[in-house]
Amino acid sequence: MKKSILLFVLAMTTMVAAHAQGPRIGIRAGVNYSGFGGSDADNLDRIWGGHGGLTANFPLSTDNFFSVQPELLFSMKGAETSNDQTKFKVNYLDVPVLGRVNAGPLYFEAGPQLSVRISGDVEQNGVNVIDDLDAFKRTSLGYAAGIGLAATPLGLNIGVRYNGDISKLYDDENAPNYRNDVFMLTLGYLFGGAR
Repeated sequence: MKKSILLFVLAMTTMVAAHAQGPRIGIRAGVNYSGFGGSDADNLDRIWGGHGGLTANFPLSTDNFFSVQPELLFSMKGAETSNDQTKFKVNYLDVPVLGRVNAGPLYFEAGPQLSVRISGDVEQNGVNVIDDLDAFKRTSLGYAAGIGLAATPLGLNIGVRYNGDISKLYDDENAPNYRNDVFMLTLGYLFGGAR
């Protein structure tokens, strides 16, 4: 599965780079405020986590108005019961491929996202009771959308992003109807100055 994702990212990057002008590679990191959505998630609250990884931006127009932005991010997600007794912590590798509109210093982004669960645990009253979450699906499909500010000559950008899953967390139809539901505050830096 990991090889498939790596090949997918490589293929997307190569395809976009063939048509792009002035690709830039960078890093991204920030804070997650995550929870579980779904019809059975009413008694669950959000928890704090983080994200970090690689980002790239491939302009598809000479004025850089429209670009494609693939990313590979380690992302901490999860939720806790409203009485704080049980906490679900799930770590993913997220691969969003976002279309981005650059309107001056403002940018708007949206696109599909593939997530691969790499670890997770369940804590009860601060004690780890389950070391892995094999009952959760290994991969999930979702979407991401956001808005932000970019200082293009410096390569810096800061934004807010929402990402949610289309896929349920559990394969078992009798399990609760949970989906990942994440708000992100994210800071990015693209190497190389404005051209």
